[in-house]
Amino acid sequence: MIWLGYRLQLWPEEQCRQNLTDAEWHLAKTMSPKRSRQFCNGRALTRRLLQQHHAALTADISISLPSDSAPVLTVAAVRWHLSISHSAHAIAVAISNTNKLGLDIEQLKPRNIADFTAEYRALAGAVDSTGFYRRWTAAEAYSKYSGEPLLQLLHHSLPDDIPQYHLPLNGYMLCLVYQHADAVLTITEDKR
Repeated sequence: MIWLGYRLQLWPEEQCRQNLTDAEWHLAKTMSPKRSRQFCNGRALTRRLLQQHHAALTADISISLPSDSAPVLTVAAVRWHLSISHSAHAIAVAISNTNKLGLDIEQLKPRNIADFTAEYRALAGAVDSTGFYRRWTAAEAYSKYSGEPLLQLLHHSLPDDIPQYHLPLNGYMLCLVYQHADAVLTITEDKR
């Protein structure tokens, strides 16, 4: 089972407060306003998904504090898979207790597609904005999934055997890469 949640408008930090630990709240206050808002929204959305779909108690949900590596999620002392991505005003979170995963969301902006596709093999074949962002988000999501550095990965074709799920959103493209092709995916737009 994979739970995927997203917001196309970040909430103010204060609105996320009830879904943060004291340590996360204090750390957020040391960050830049933009980074703080992204951090708070990612943590709050992760907990909201777990509470909504897994009936997890807030006290049982632990997310490691920022470091040079991806956040580590534990639920009732059991490690889960977690991937968080943000772009512009959007945030997306994917969680699973059985599936390794990677997630990317990108705001759709004009790009010189020809330059990117000529330089990076992983983007080859993209002829329009949709094709470009499908390939770009797949590369970023796969980078998170595999741990391979993005720039290194862009110089190669992505594996054909890795499951991908693309979700075009209003002004954004989202891609989820995951381990098991038969995984059940539940998608939630988190809004008030």
